[in-house]
Amino acid sequence: MSHRRLSVVIPTWNRAGLVVEAVESALAQEGGELEVIVVDDGSTDGTSEVIERKFGTSVKLLRMATRSGAGAARNEGVRQATGDLLSLLDSDDLWLPGKLKAELDVLERFPDAEAIVSDCRFIVDGQLTGTSRFAENGALAATGGRAQWVDDSPWLWTIPPNGVPTSGITLCRRAVTRLGQPLFATDLDSCEDWELEVRLYQECRVVALPEAWTHMRWIDDGMRIGRACPGQPRSREQEIGLQRDRLTVIERSIDPGRLTADLASALADFRCLISSELARLKAAPA
Repeated sequence: MSHRRLSVVIPTWNRAGLVVEAVESALAQEGGELEVIVVDDGSTDGTSEVIERKFGTSVKLLRMATRSGAGAARNEGVRQATGDLLSLLDSDDLWLPGKLKAELDVLERFPDAEAIVSDCRFIVDGQLTGTSRFAENGALAATGGRAQWVDDSPWLWTIPPNGVPTSGITLCRRAVTRLGQPLFATDLDSCEDWELEVRLYQECRVVALPEAWTHMRWIDDGMRIGRACPGQPRSREQEIGLQRDRLTVIERSIDPGRLTADLASALADFRCLISSELARLKAAPA
């Protein structure tokens, strides 16, 4: 296996405690050289000082002058990344030991792969819950429980509920080049991760790895401005914002001509559903 250098981009805002655990889970990866980049998105809780004190020069720390959002913070980290592989890790998520090695093994088996998307499990109140995202939404069955090309999996990867966690996406450098920069939209309150996904599936060769190497924490720490805490109901305003952002992504980032017939049909149905839901929400009393 050739030597690989993995750049890990971790955006954070006012999560001085949680981000330390995320960084530690990244630094624990084995199998290649690591470049861990923490982008402090204008924190006011001493996040940068905690990172510097805890990790020193083993982490590259970038400071945003003012809070600009997760998309902008990720973009800054991507611009500074030097690895031939790029992974994204949210500051409240954790990687399990062995994630990098598992992905390197996949790249050995699929040398033409430009990206890998992997499964995750959820942590609620400090405890693992349920099975995994792929198991619950049907992607595990679609892949047969083994790594394979996304294009060969009979699964509607384009639809948001079937998406993968941002922390489960690893890109080869040629995929980053192909997708162009900025990698993430900065004009959306939500769905910037889904927009990256749909662009990725359209532009690059992607392997699905149906193994849960990421633990996603569902917590209400006040960091999700304009979004509901995972597992909690959205307000009317949050629901309207989400549906608007979904329509924006569909209209500007998905080319129906590039989709298979089943994906194009499912996307058209989903778009009609969103439009109907938006109309209902706007007509309902505030």
